[in-house]
Amino acid sequence: MNIKTLALLLLAFCAQPVWSQTPAASPAAADSPALTTRLALRDLWVEHIFWIRNYALANQSADQKQAKVAADQVVDNATKIANSIAPLYGQPAADQLLKLLAGHWGAVKHYSDATVAKDAKGKQAAVTELTSNAKAIAAFLAGANPNLPEVTLVTMLSAHGGHHITQIDEFAAHDYAGEARTWAMMRTHILALADALTGALVKQFPDKF
Repeated sequence: MNIKTLALLLLAFCAQPVWSQTPAASPAAADSPALTTRLALRDLWVEHIFWIRNYALANQSADQKQAKVAADQVVDNATKIANSIAPLYGQPAADQLLKLLAGHWGAVKHYSDATVAKDAKGKQAAVTELTSNAKAIAAFLAGANPNLPEVTLVTMLSAHGGHHITQIDEFAAHDYAGEARTWAMMRTHILALADALTGALVKQFPDKF
């Protein structure tokens, strides 16, 4: 295991949502556009980790049919996440985000495939891809919205990547109890990320919410 892998794993287990640099938004009123957006983004991001988990598990079990369905759903979900920003930032920005999300999925898939193939170099390359992609997504989001500190985003997205890596390793080791704990952390973490994105959108476009 190289230094980058260790760093991602450390972030995955130790990083907490650190959005203190961004002032908290006022609570959304019931049935408000802000609440609707918050719930929609939560669903989309939970689906992201759900379908990637399904792919990793099917891949480890050599169930190609299930893996294909899961992979298709990952792409469909990424398209929905990217298109969710189009009404505020335009379709070109949505297309750029989709490319970045495709890079994230490609790196995680690479790590899963390399793990199944017992390809240590492939796993290390995938971690490098995942690390670089986290920085690219952070730069994109911070550039689009001043309420999202880039350093904080890098930390959060690196931790998210670390969760994927940990989960895949646990499937490979048949450590299902450990994976259950990782899933709980992944879900809590991704909900915090989704909520932070919503809060930043509400602050940047108050007239829309």
